[in-house]
Amino acid sequence: MSIKYKIKTLALYIYISLLMNLGAQELDFRKADGTPYDASQVPNMIVTEHLKQQAKLIKKGQISKRFSSYGKCQEAWQTPSSTIVCGSLGIWKYDQTNTREIYFEPQLRTLEIHSCEPLSNGDMVVAVNKYILELSPSGKIKKSIKLNFLREESRLQIKSIKKLADGGYLISSCGPNKIYRLDKRGVVKRIIELNLIKATVKTDRIHDVELLKNGRIMVSTGYGASLIEVNEKNEISWSLRPKDQHDLGLVYLGGFIVRDNGNIIATAYKSTYPMFEITREKTLVWKLPRNKDTGLDKPSSLNLVTANSYPSIE
Repeated sequence: MSIKYKIKTLALYIYISLLMNLGAQELDFRKADGTPYDASQVPNMIVTEHLKQQAKLIKKGQISKRFSSYGKCQEAWQTPSSTIVCGSLGIWKYDQTNTREIYFEPQLRTLEIHSCEPLSNGDMVVAVNKYILELSPSGKIKKSIKLNFLREESRLQIKSIKKLADGGYLISSCGPNKIYRLDKRGVVKRIIELNLIKATVKTDRIHDVELLKNGRIMVSTGYGASLIEVNEKNEISWSLRPKDQHDLGLVYLGGFIVRDNGNIIATAYKSTYPMFEITREKTLVWKLPRNKDTGLDKPSSLNLVTANSYPSIE
């Protein structure tokens, strides 16, 4: 390990340690016209800062807690018993006293974790390169599926994963810009090739994917800086593009959630406003200015914190 790398790693560690000791930090939520937005209307959520290797818990409009990650911070969740922080090198669980333990790490250092999702039975589904793993509550591998059809470079294979009600999976594959719907054995049931619809919406290094209640699939298009909804015929039925909200300065769209009222909260890594909420009519509800010191800088994913705290499987 080079001296330069050691110094850089130490500096990052010191920086994260200092941030962890900060108290609650107010976030400056703004309406479309720039005036203050009532932060009590913003739902509680946990947001990742990929490059800063940490997750931030937002409650009542404040960053109330920070959690470090094992490697680059990919995703974070809160369940009734723990906070789960998925890093590229491993997954940590924090208990109610903020004490962490290693839940899972790949045995081969060449493998990289990109996404995880806790399940209501205590298990967890994890995407590691071209593997789908299902882990027990203790972190033991219960199921492993290798997706040999994913041939892109390792870190671009599976960007996000969701387990479906039928036992299958929905994954986004970043390199080839494809969405795959798989059965419970990993057999491909449907492919959405986003490169074929670039004429209407740009896609580049797609990020997140979600099966909606209407049966359509929503995708964040990464450096395409758009959100798109794809119907059963692989046609775009709805989209949010940079030109729809010039003020946001969209450069990249990462993780997102769809609220019960249909509104979308999205992270916009590297954009002028790194997080925002918008309606289906493309009316901006609120936007959050970048604050690299005590707020949000370059968030890449988010999940809501609710009473149940487990994702609902459509």
